[in-house]
Amino acid sequence: MTRTAEVRTGRGERIAVGAVLVVAAAAWLWALGDRTLQPYYAAAVHSMSQDWSAFFFAGFDPTGVVTVDKPPLAFWAQTLGVAVFGFHPWAIALVQAVEGVAAVFVLHRVVRRWAGPPTAVLAAALFALTPVTAAVNRDNLPDTLLVLLLLLAAYCVTRAVSEPRWLLWAGVFVGLGFLTKMLAAWIVLPGLALAYYVAASGSRVRRPAWLAAAGAATLAVSLSWPVVVSLWPGARPFVGSTTDGSIWQLAFGYNGLTRLVGGTSGIGGGFGATVGAALGGGPGPLRLFDSEVGGQIAWLLPLALGSLVVAACRARGAVPAAKAGWAMWGGWLVVGVAVFSFTGGIFHAYYTAELAPAIAALAAAGLVTAWRWHGSAGAGRFALPAAVAGTAVLAYVLLARTPGWMPWLRYTVLALAVLAVVAALLRASRVAVATGLAAVVAGPAAFVVETATRPVSVLESADPGAGPSSAAALNTVVAVNTGAKAEAGYVRFIDNAYRLGPGQRQVLAYAQAQAPATAITLAVEGGTYGADPYLLNTEARVAPLGGYLGFDPAPSAAELQGWVSAGKLRFVLLPQVFLEMGHAGAASGAPGDAAELTRRIGWEAKDCRPVPPARIGPDAATAGVLFDCAG
Repeated sequence: MTRTAEVRTGRGERIAVGAVLVVAAAAWLWALGDRTLQPYYAAAVHSMSQDWSAFFFAGFDPTGVVTVDKPPLAFWAQTLGVAVFGFHPWAIALVQAVEGVAAVFVLHRVVRRWAGPPTAVLAAALFALTPVTAAVNRDNLPDTLLVLLLLLAAYCVTRAVSEPRWLLWAGVFVGLGFLTKMLAAWIVLPGLALAYYVAASGSRVRRPAWLAAAGAATLAVSLSWPVVVSLWPGARPFVGSTTDGSIWQLAFGYNGLTRLVGGTSGIGGGFGATVGAALGGGPGPLRLFDSEVGGQIAWLLPLALGSLVVAACRARGAVPAAKAGWAMWGGWLVVGVAVFSFTGGIFHAYYTAELAPAIAALAAAGLVTAWRWHGSAGAGRFALPAAVAGTAVLAYVLLARTPGWMPWLRYTVLALAVLAVVAALLRASRVAVATGLAAVVAGPAAFVVETATRPVSVLESADPGAGPSSAAALNTVVAVNTGAKAEAGYVRFIDNAYRLGPGQRQVLAYAQAQAPATAITLAVEGGTYGADPYLLNTEARVAPLGGYLGFDPAPSAAELQGWVSAGKLRFVLLPQVFLEMGHAGAASGAPGDAAELTRRIGWEAKDCRPVPPARIGPDAATAGVLFDCAG
């Protein structure tokens, strides 16, 4: 976006960027073969690799019952990895790591065009050392691909300043972001549009015209897949996490207004929304600094915002290209902070991974600018000591929240900051830079290392976070929303999603032997977590009943009965956890959402016959109650 885009990459810069990419790859590829991923999405990718319908619709199961709660693009990419290497968690994790490393490289190229090589290298490093970035890039969530696509859109905007046709490609990439995580992709649109408007050449008529064309491209790509799904003439899976199977309710309800303001769209009115909101902390101006979110993203947030404020105050004398860079990253960050701070519905800390590129770019620009002012005679010489000191104090606060984990680190950060401040005031430049950067990155870097080396439970993979384990907090949330008595059983139910126990194998073998010709070998209550062990460990045609958490009307009790009447299904399994939680009454913990689940279980108990466990196998009772619904 400035002349720095024309500067050739020198050897030193190539080495520095290569080192950053190697560190990022190491952090995200570490223990690749032992990775625990979100089983919901991993099972869906396995199904998508087996069945074309599941692939196109982002179906969770190969029987075509229900889709996942996101559009398919991220899972298409993961399925390609599975197609190459076979179905292994590490194959999915490898795709995620490659996308993450690519995002670091693209961020370097974008920042370089705006602020030059030093800022670009530092921004790439800060991005790679952002804890929440490590958390999502080591999981299988769509956020990894979303960030990469939005950075590609930002790169296209920098090119569009001199070549407007690139703006159309920016719109395409944001549209692909929508096909990755729906409305979350549109958060960056104000920043991208403002950057082009303040920097592009041409008249005030041509710039809005190009923006309108780019907006049309965004809308066309964003809605392409939803339109096809909504107009599909034949049978298709029920759209998960909705009440009526509508892709529009998923896009603008469950993944839209329900996330922003809460509500009852899809499964958002009960257990799902309550747990989702609880895990992210309460909405408010300080949410991004609270105990649930702060350690994931807040380390450099004040520095980034402070840099933006200083740049805004000095904007009058800046060239348009410089204004564009601050406008793009500033718009990206300010809108994102506002959305994530005040979201009143489902919110998880890992959503803030979308803010990481903007924070890294602005923080790097602020540090480099403060360094350049360091040799001046005016008040600017105090910018660097202030930036380091403020960032170190925040790091101390964030680290103090886990006093039992590396207790010496927070004091080390303060000591490094004091050395940096003294060195800066004494004009000992090299010492100031070395100790100052160490103070700035020590905390988040330690969180990244902990994330790379700490084993993760299945429960944690469903809500990934960086740094010390958050399993205790997750268990507390589950206990509050299911009842303390049910908490242990439900947590064990989720954590066993990757394990197909002896009793479950016996139940599946029995169903396969007794009903080999049915379209669905076995239907499992308990939503996707009930079906996960079968879909992750076999290629059997196993169907989840009730979508993600078991509350979707997919199928309804009447439809389930119709499957049996048509000879499509014979056996239904009620997992053991439902017995431990009080049978069907356990579902009443989610008011409004659980009605169809209760009706299904009621029909199964009334019209189907329990199969004696002794007839199935010695361990069958541990799997739950198998109902034979034939005849």
